[in-house]
Amino acid sequence: MKKVLLLFLILVVSVTTSACINNLAIHELNNKAELYLDKGDTETAICRLKSSLDLDNEIYQTHYNLAVAYNNIGNYEGAIEEINKVIELKPDFYDSYYTMAVAKEALAYKIIEKEPDEDGNVPELTFEEISDFNNKAADVVETYNEYLVKKADAPETEQINAKIQELNQKIKEYTDIYDIKNQEKNKQIEEEITSENESEENG
Repeated sequence: MKKVLLLFLILVVSVTTSACINNLAIHELNNKAELYLDKGDTETAICRLKSSLDLDNEIYQTHYNLAVAYNNIGNYEGAIEEINKVIELKPDFYDSYYTMAVAKEALAYKIIEKEPDEDGNVPELTFEEISDFNNKAADVVETYNEYLVKKADAPETEQINAKIQELNQKIKEYTDIYDIKNQEKNKQIEEEITSENESEENG
């Protein structure tokens, strides 16, 4: 099964707080979370970040770091939820849109990347799955483009444009598959109607 790869390393961000007791605790929790993320201990990092949010739910860096951690473990829905909170708290923190696009892209590909059955056959996609993929992939393209517009000096612009091109090609590919399947379905319906009419005439 194909895995969606990050175009570049999504880095966590440091939390700067004023020096009251509560904020010192938050600062310490976030620092520990960063260390755990660096070590690859994502689950422990998530626990620290959640504890930090229990103390103060209005620090955008904590929500962002939690989104990064969720992306790392494949909890893409959770990552999107956290990024939406980041955007509410800090609309001009533009890296959020890249992290959001990564999560959305992973969810889109999950629709079309089916596991083979016991006989090794990969199930065909339904009309609904093809349509759902195309809609989600188009949303991913829009989110990547939004990131590039907001962060015009993004160093990974070339890689993201390549990713956008790849997604657009996928959308076209699955649109063609959808159209072919739809034509086959309509032809089958027409043949069934013709057969029924002939049967009635002969009856």
